[in-house]
Amino acid sequence: FLVQTCFNSAELMEDQLLLLLESLEMKIVPQQLKLVREHTSHLAQNEGGRDLVSFPQEKEQELTIAMVEMSGVMVQKDGSVVCMKDAFPALAALCVSLYVLHVLNK
Repeated sequence: FLVQTCFNSAELMEDQLLLLLESLEMKIVPQQLKLVREHTSHLAQNEGGRDLVSFPQEKEQELTIAMVEMSGVMVQKDGSVVCMKDAFPALAALCVSLYVLHVLNK
């Protein structure tokens, strides 16, 4: 009996892995996890246009935007986001990675 999900083919790109490492060093993984969880949930419900969570430092914001954009989420100038049609698996993979880092870093 084999159970297949839509997550099993998604992998993070090498650049995303490097950004995850930098996020871990900057201690912003919990905030990023919250952001990605919310967007993954809205995408699963076919919703979009949610605002990106703001970070206290511009560098943190830029790093987070770069990471989610690599997952198929376009960040608009006004801070709202638009998820590309096939973004769910990549965003889910990012969410799982952030969750694991968050748990291991506690």
